[in-house]
Amino acid sequence: MRKFYVLTLIAGLLVASVGLGGCGATSDEHAVAMADAGAMPVRVQRAPRAVYDAYRFAAANPHALEQIPCYCGCGGMGHRSNYNCFWQSDGQVDEHALGCGICVDIALDVRRGLERGIPLDRIRAQVDADYSRFGPPTDTPPVALTVP
Repeated sequence: MRKFYVLTLIAGLLVASVGLGGCGATSDEHAVAMADAGAMPVRVQRAPRAVYDAYRFAAANPHALEQIPCYCGCGGMGHRSNYNCFWQSDGQVDEHALGCGICVDIALDVRRGLERGIPLDRIRAQVDADYSRFGPPTDTPPVALTVP
């Protein structure tokens, strides 16, 4: 009977530790800035959650996305990086990413990489590997050695 109680206690502790493992940030996560939700244009606020989050991330992290190419074919529109799919160089919204899953996916992949503490040059290499099959990249300069 005692063995049953010990096994039950161990099983309970395992379940509790697994359940608590999802609470809060792990030590491997890094805070990534997001723009104020209220500052987003109405069309962005009404977009699906992933699109909305990508716009907020892009607005708060131009230094990162300006160093990441886009592979949706938007280079012909004058875009020079993934950042331009969301925001124009003058800070005005670019609505291109409202209807382009590739742009949104790239931005969210960059966000996840930064949250995991992956250096931007490695994130870019992964973006290149994952998205180059979709089309030509924007004419994005290589990743700068220092990123603010």
